[in-house]
Amino acid sequence: MQNLNTWYQQQTAAGNLTFDQAQLELLNQLDVFLDNFASLNFITRLWRKDHKLGYYIYGDVGRGKSMIMNSMYQFTQSSRKIRLHFHEFMHEVHQKMAQMHNIDDPLASIAKDYKQRYDIIYLDEMHISDIATAMIMKRLLESLFANQIYIVTSSNYHPDNLWPNGLMRERFLPAIEVIKDRLNIVSLNSQQDYRLINDSINQLFIIQQPDSSSQLDAIFNAINLDNQSNHDVTIEVCQRELPCIKHGSDIIWFDFAIICGDMRSQLDYLELVQKFKWFIISDIPLLTIDKKDFARRFTWLIDILYDSNSKLALSTTVPLKDIYCQGDFANEFERTISRLEEMQTHEYLEKT
Repeated sequence: MQNLNTWYQQQTAAGNLTFDQAQLELLNQLDVFLDNFASLNFITRLWRKDHKLGYYIYGDVGRGKSMIMNSMYQFTQSSRKIRLHFHEFMHEVHQKMAQMHNIDDPLASIAKDYKQRYDIIYLDEMHISDIATAMIMKRLLESLFANQIYIVTSSNYHPDNLWPNGLMRERFLPAIEVIKDRLNIVSLNSQQDYRLINDSINQLFIIQQPDSSSQLDAIFNAINLDNQSNHDVTIEVCQRELPCIKHGSDIIWFDFAIICGDMRSQLDYLELVQKFKWFIISDIPLLTIDKKDFARRFTWLIDILYDSNSKLALSTTVPLKDIYCQGDFANEFERTISRLEEMQTHEYLEKT
């Protein structure tokens, strides 16, 4: 029977992946985990001695975490599994909580509901970015683990570095201890950022050019093949009006100040990627320290566009790497720049 090791050897031999010893060592470890998981049934899961219920895989951007998560999900021998982006998962949890009234422990109820459907949940890119999520993480994780639900997640950060400067971080620290206690914490120590290998760049990112508006207009017209478009209108997102420069049936164009401005949230972006495949964002400026909220929303937006394989064109007044260099989220913003670099490639555009 094929496992992660043999699959990886085949992929590297065929030239589909670049061999990396750190990746192979981690895959070997995960093969053992998957073999053990496949051998467990309901009774043995209840009485097993090992109280670890999954993996937390962390490492710098572009090291292959998502590739490993995807392949691991495919080789999990169970139909009771799901893979979600962490943002998407927490959006679902918050929605469920909002619908519950007069329930003493809503998170325990939510965890029982998940257990009816899943034995293992894969969560890509765990990243705590709002206080509402930070405050419920401990109880949510405890409830999931109490129901013997396995969690496999990836992150750019060691658990100790989650929500580092967040409001009331001391109340989030117990959630970190739950993660470290119940999950195997492993680092992917690859030295290569694989997003930087391919340099086949498209012409959809307009950087520091005075005629950026006309160039984006040409891109819009080339993509909007049905020639149906609405100019300077609003669309309804999350039951609120959201102005856009124009949109077609599958493409929408926003001014940066609008799409990343006040009142926008991850919920808006999650709904938008369900409606449109192509996005244009114009006039991305230099984000100074006092614009950290714009930087945070931009990070959310790119995360969600990237995870849904949405396509992007944009214009900026500064080089990508200089958009947000100083401020509370400057280190996290490096991930956003890395994703933007990948989203420029033809290989990314070919993804469905």
